[in-house]
Order: sequence, then C-alpha cells, then structure tokens
Amino acid sequence: MSDPVLNVPLELEPAAPPPGGRATALLRNPDFRRLYAAVVTSELGSSLHYIALMWFALDIAGPLGVVAVRLADSIPAIVFGLHGGLAADRSSRKRLMVGSDLVRGVVLIPVAAAGLAGSLPLWGLVVASFVLEAATSYFEPAYGATIPSLVERANVQQANALVQATAQAVSIGGWAVAAALLTFMPVSVFFAVNSVSFLVSAALIARMRHGHEHDRGSEAPRIREGIAALRPRPMLAAGVLVLGVAVTITAGSWIGGVPTLVRDSLHRGAAGFSIVMVGYAAGSIFSGVLLARLAIRRKARASLIAWCMYLPGYGLIAFAHSLPVAIAGAFFAASGQSSAVVLINSAAQEEVPDSILGRVLGVISLTHRGAHATGLLLVSPLFAFVGARAVFGAAALVVPVVGLLGLAGAFAFSRRAA
Repeated sequence: MSDPVLNVPLELEPAAPPPGGRATALLRNPDFRRLYAAVVTSELGSSLHYIALMWFALDIAGPLGVVAVRLADSIPAIVFGLHGGLAADRSSRKRLMVGSDLVRGVVLIPVAAAGLAGSLPLWGLVVASFVLEAATSYFEPAYGATIPSLVERANVQQANALVQATAQAVSIGGWAVAAALLTFMPVSVFFAVNSVSFLVSAALIARMRHGHEHDRGSEAPRIREGIAALRPRPMLAAGVLVLGVAVTITAGSWIGGVPTLVRDSLHRGAAGFSIVMVGYAAGSIFSGVLLARLAIRRKARASLIAWCMYLPGYGLIAFAHSLPVAIAGAFFAASGQSSAVVLINSAAQEEVPDSILGRVLGVISLTHRGAHATGLLLVSPLFAFVGARAVFGAAALVVPVVGLLGLAGAFAFSRRAA
C-alpha cells in the first residue's frame, strides 16, 4: 500500500476538469448552497465589524490601538493554524465549523453590549479579536476540506472563486450600507450584527445533511503529516512558501502605506481611502468571476505566476499622482493576490488525499493569515523611515521576483527528483 502522505496517487494528479456548466450551477447542491450562504452571511457581518473595530480602536488609543487589534487578529493564525488543520482531519468538519461560528457569535455579544453602553475598553477589543481569529483558524481548514466532498475535486476552483467573488461583492455592499446606517445608529451596533451573522451561519451549516465524520482508525493523525504531504508536491510547496513571503510584503505595505499615501501624497481623506478599498475589492471580484469561468489545469504553477500582477498593481500605486491611478493599482494588486489564494487552495483540494487535506489546508491558512502579522511587524514599520512611494515601488519589483523564483525552484526540484 502506498503512503497516503508521501505519495501522490495517480487518480489525484491534477487534470483538466471535465466540461461543465457555470459555477452557479454548483448551487443546485443543497449542502453547498447552505455552506455558501453561511460564508456569505458571515462575510457581510464581518465587513461591518471591520469598520466598528477600526473606529473604536482608533478612538480609544489612536494608531497604536489599531496596531494592537490588527496583531490580535493575526497572531492566533500562527498559534492555532496547524492544530486547526489537525482538528479538521480528526473530528467532524461540520461540527467544527458550527462550533467555531458559535464561539465567534457569542464572544461578540459582550463587546456589542459594552460598545452600546459606552464602556468598551481597548483590552476588550484585543481579547475579542484574538478569540475571533483563533476560532477562524479552526473554521477555515474544516471549510476548505469540506468543499471537495460537496462539489467534487474537478469543481473546487469554480466553487472557491464563486465564494470569493460573492464575498467581496457583499463586502462592498456592507461598506455602502454602513455609510447609510451610521447616519442614525451608533457604530457599535455593527458588533451585534456580526454576532448575529455568525449565529445564522452556524444554523445554516448545522442543516447540512452530510456532515463529514472521520474513521480515526488505530493511529491518530499527526500535525507533521500536513507539512510532509507537501514534500512530494514541489509546485504546491513552492506556492505555499511564496504565499507566506508575498503576503508578508504586500499586507505590511498595504496596511501601513495606503492610508499614508492617500493622505500625504494624494491629499485625500478617509473617503479617498475608502474608494481605494473599493478598487481592491473590485479586483478580487474580477478574479473570482474569471476563475469561476476559466478552468486552470496547473493551479499551483498559476498561483506563482499570479504574483506578477503586483508589478502593475503596486507600480501604479507607487507612481500615482491621482486617485484613479491608485484605484487601478489596487485593482491589479487584488486580482493578483486573490487569484493566487484561490488557486493554491484549489490545488491542495485537488491533489491532497482527503485523510490529510485538513492539515495541509491548516498549513496554508497559517501561512496566509499569519503573514499578516509578520507583515505588520516587519514591513509596516518601514514607513516611519522610508517614503510610501519607495516602499510600494520596491514591493512592485520584489513580489513578482519572489513568485518567479518559487516557480524556478519548483521546476529545479522536480528535475532533480526525476
């Protein structure tokens, strides 16, 4: 019997998906439809939550408050990411998703109450952000590992792209709704809305007919098997490694640099920053729509090439002297990163056996979400010493090079192994 961790069964080698219908046809599956609705609902709540979180943090403690909550909602991915993947392979994925949503919904109830009462401290935001991200570290691998069992492996790219495009569209709608709601209600209401969105998500997932139950067998799964599974898949391994490096650079420069550039170089206020954010979301939507319609055969390889979109993306931002140019740059950058994320997750869902898929997706989740923390710590401080244009210009060159080096390294490793 072949080792399911170190060998790639022939039937799991990536192949061109069979001709099929539109991605929306996947919604005919009742279980996928419920899971899709759950994710979209919680994404709407999260888009409103982000506005409330940033506003309260800035109002309570200034820029340091924003840094504190951003670290709190990034670090748990590093701490719990691998164990979240292990849990997805060791227990019911359906119950894990429901439990994660319940935790996220319940933890926001006291936050909303304190905010409405006018007594929400910074430490309360930090603790809530930490718990939310910790629960997400368990939800994400379970969710990702469930998708292939609902739509079949040949359709995972379309499923992931459909969810991404809808989630980003909902985020734009959420930000627009927020602007209208804030004319007559306090921002702390958004914490309550997000709490309800997670509880609704839990209820929808609980209604799925086919929960994924595992036969544990005689040997318990081990975390290291998730990393070991990448060893015989050099292109997938390179995609994960580049994901961590690229997101560290791009997230750190975006978080610290875009507000600074919009304010100091483009001489725009919060409204200008919001419009740039809409441009970024539009790029993600474009990526999702494109990948929902266009079947990519070599997904891990394509994920590495997608980082080249940061050359026009951050290049335009670096040289922007008007808001439309910055918006165009944000669009290109988002289309590159969103494509890379969808493709690397889809590659894992196609190539990796179900018995260890949760752990591999846990590694990817840790790499992706944890890189926001490393970017905040390693890249964002550069803006205290270097101009925003210089940082974005450097990132526009470095990120594509990192992707191409990963591609070349994977090819070289494959040739040596052969």
